[in-house]
Amino acid sequence: MNSIFQLSNVQFLAEAFLSSISGIKEFALLYLICILVFFFFRKKFLNAAFGWPFVFMCLTIFNPFVIVPFSELVGLTNRIRRIFWLLPINLVLAYVFTCILTITPHKDKGMLITPPASVLRQKNVSFACRAALFISIIAAVMIFGNSVIPHMQISHNIYKVDDVIPEIADILNEDSDETGLDTVVLYSDTSLLELRVYDASISGALDRHELLSYSPKISDEEAIQKTVKQVIQSRAWLYLMTLVSRFHLEVDTDAFRTACQAYNVNYIIMHSDDGMGSFYEEAGCSLIGSAGDYEIYRIDS
Repeated sequence: MNSIFQLSNVQFLAEAFLSSISGIKEFALLYLICILVFFFFRKKFLNAAFGWPFVFMCLTIFNPFVIVPFSELVGLTNRIRRIFWLLPINLVLAYVFTCILTITPHKDKGMLITPPASVLRQKNVSFACRAALFISIIAAVMIFGNSVIPHMQISHNIYKVDDVIPEIADILNEDSDETGLDTVVLYSDTSLLELRVYDASISGALDRHELLSYSPKISDEEAIQKTVKQVIQSRAWLYLMTLVSRFHLEVDTDAFRTACQAYNVNYIIMHSDDGMGSFYEEAGCSLIGSAGDYEIYRIDS
């Protein structure tokens, strides 16, 4: 019972939440403001659809003293941040933005009905005002949002993933069945994140945010080596794994293995053009197969 009430559960869930909203913090804040507005103005139908379900989720699946011990029990702790995908951020914001732009107070049976858009207390909104609001909202989305176009791929099969993904998953699962190792994988690029869509039992050590945002941002060799040394000294293992897998930097092999052990990484998937095969072999990894342009390595104990 003591483990249920550990304050570390609060910190863990907070970190999972921040990871889940990485890149959309402004929109998450707007979502919470909208929920508060629904409660403050006592909009019954909106509270029934969004407000009370949010309160219920805060008491259950978003409750660190409930969900963290439960996730540990069923083995889903390393994927806990995905519960925050249940937050209907996009739906709520789309609804509110549409109300602001299109709905005005109207009369029904002689009484003035004030839908959510009347929060702005407008009776008549000119076309110019609506156009300005529309442009402002679009500009805010473009400034604070992230484009999904670079990550979109054409589906090639009934699983709606690239053809190479099922092949990689089969190699990983076959080796995992033989060795008993968990399929925790270090990816070399964001396209491999489709593995978690195809097979939920495969988890990545790095999420999209880490794959995209971690960067040495330096060019000369001396500065790069200085950065690597600082990363190792600070034990920033996620950053170190990103420097190796994403930016193809050869670091101290013992430090790399320590980083992988810290996050229970057992497999590495690299693009054949990365040229890191000899480094992984030197770090004690074995090539267990290839699929398309990718090579799959197992980290041997």
